[in-house]
Amino acid sequence: MKARSVVLALVGMFVAGDLAFTQEGGYSIPKGPCGSAEPAHEQRRKGGEGIAPLPLPGTPQRRTERKRQPAPPPLIVKLEVGAVKEIQNNGQVVRYYDWDKDPGDIPVLLNQAQEQLNVRYTYKRGPILAFDPDPAKFPIYYLSASDAFLLTQPEVEQLRTFLRNGGMIWGDTCFGDPEFFKSFVEQMTRVLPDRHFYKLPMHHPLFHCFQDITEVQYTTPNPDAAEGTGEPQFYGMDLGCRTAILLSRYGLSCGWDGHIREGAMNVHPNDARRLGLNMISYALAMTKLAQYQSTAKEFYQKDQHERGDFVFAQAEVGENWDTQANGIANLLKTVATKTSAGVKFSHQSVNVGKAELQNYPFVYMTGHQDFVLSDAEVANLKKYIKSGGFVFASPCCGTKEFDVAFRREIARVLPGNELKALAEDHPAYTILNKIEAVQYNDFMRNTGQMGPALPLEGITIGAVTPVIYCAYGIGGGWRGFDHPYARDIASEDALKLGVNIVLYSMTH
Repeated sequence: MKARSVVLALVGMFVAGDLAFTQEGGYSIPKGPCGSAEPAHEQRRKGGEGIAPLPLPGTPQRRTERKRQPAPPPLIVKLEVGAVKEIQNNGQVVRYYDWDKDPGDIPVLLNQAQEQLNVRYTYKRGPILAFDPDPAKFPIYYLSASDAFLLTQPEVEQLRTFLRNGGMIWGDTCFGDPEFFKSFVEQMTRVLPDRHFYKLPMHHPLFHCFQDITEVQYTTPNPDAAEGTGEPQFYGMDLGCRTAILLSRYGLSCGWDGHIREGAMNVHPNDARRLGLNMISYALAMTKLAQYQSTAKEFYQKDQHERGDFVFAQAEVGENWDTQANGIANLLKTVATKTSAGVKFSHQSVNVGKAELQNYPFVYMTGHQDFVLSDAEVANLKKYIKSGGFVFASPCCGTKEFDVAFRREIARVLPGNELKALAEDHPAYTILNKIEAVQYNDFMRNTGQMGPALPLEGITIGAVTPVIYCAYGIGGGWRGFDHPYARDIASEDALKLGVNIVLYSMTH
C-alpha cells in the first residue's frame, strides 16, 4: 500500500471512530483556550531598536560569592504554528493561540524530569524557521494543538532536515481533537513521504524505558477506553532504528500542566507526566544512535561494480529496510581487512521481484515491521535460490514483527523446507572465526531475554545452506555499539558472525 493510501486509511479510521462515539455518546470536543492568558499584542519596532540585555552593565562577583550555575541546555522547542484565534465565550471574544493552550506544559514536565530523571534542561519556543535544524542544539521539536494546520514548503524541508540530522518530533493531540490528529498525520507524511505512521505496540520501548506503562487513566471516556481506563495510544514514524516522530492520540499537555479540561479527551495528569518522562528518556537514550545514523559512511562505492566484485545486495522489503547502511559498511571493511578475500566489496539495494536479483549471488533481508511478498516476488526469490543464490536475513533490532513475517514468507518461497538450527560445526560458525557461543547486548541481559548460545537457523538443500537466518538483531551490532532497546547480539560477536556468513556465501 502506498504511503498516501496508508495515511488516508489511518485518518479515516480514527476520525470516523471519534464521530461515531460523539453521535452515540452525545460527546463533543471543546474548542478554544485552556485557561491560558490572552496573548500579548504584537509589538512593532523600527530597525535598530531592541531590548538591552539585563543586567547592564554586569556587576562583577566577589571572590567569596558563589558562582552562578551555567544555564541548562535546551531540550525541547515548542513550535508556533498558526495565527491568533478567537472564540465567543459568554458574549466575550477570547483570543488565544491554538499551539499554546497550556503554557506551563513543557516547563512543568522539565521540572519533573529534573526531579525524577536527574537531568536539567530548558526549552525554547518560536516558529519552525527560527531554529537551526541541528539536533545537537535543539533535540526535540514539539507541537501541541487541537485544530488543523498547514506547513509551508520551507517548513516541511526544515523539519525533514531536522529529522534526518537525528532530531525527534513530538505531536500532542490536545483535547483528543481528531482535527489535529488528521492534520498532523498529513503534514508529517509530507515531511517523510516514504514513511507512514503505525500504532506503537505495547512492547515498544517508549512504554518501558523509564517506567512500565501499559494502562492509563483518561479524563473522559474515549473510543479507545470506553470506561475511562485503557492502553496509552501512540503512533510513530520510524527513521532508521528509532521512532523519530511520536504522536499521542489523546491530550498530554493539560496533564503536564497539571489540570483537567472539562470535556476533553486527555490523559489524566498523573499518567500524562509518567508518559512524558518516558518520552524524554527515550529521546535521550536514542541520541547517540540518531547521530550515528545521520552521518553516512561509505566504505563501498555504490552503483560502481566490476567483474569479480562482491556485491552486498540488500532486499527492498517492507518500508524501513534501509536502516543499517553504516553497519554494512563496517562489516564489509572488516571482511576486507581481516580476510584474504581478493575482491572489492560494494553495497546495492535490489527489488526481489525483478530479474536483476539474479545478478547478485548474495542478498540480505532486514527490517522492523511485518511485510508481505507479492506472488511475483515469491516466484523470483524461489528461482534465485534454486539457481544458486544465497539469502541471509535478520530482523533489525530483533523485532518480533519481522521475525514472524520472514518465517511466513520464506515458507511460501520454499514450501516443505523448514528453518532449523545450524549445527555447531556448520561453516557459519567455523569458517574463519570459531564461535562456540555468542553474547547478547545489555538490553537483553538486563531484561532477561537471553537467546540461545548459537542463534543461527537455516534451510539446507543437499550439502548447501542457501538460506541463513538469525532471529535476533545482528546487523545492529555491525555499527560498533549497542542499541539501547534492541534484542541484538553484542557487537563483537555480531561482526564475527557477519564475516563468517559473508565468507560462507562466497565459498559455497
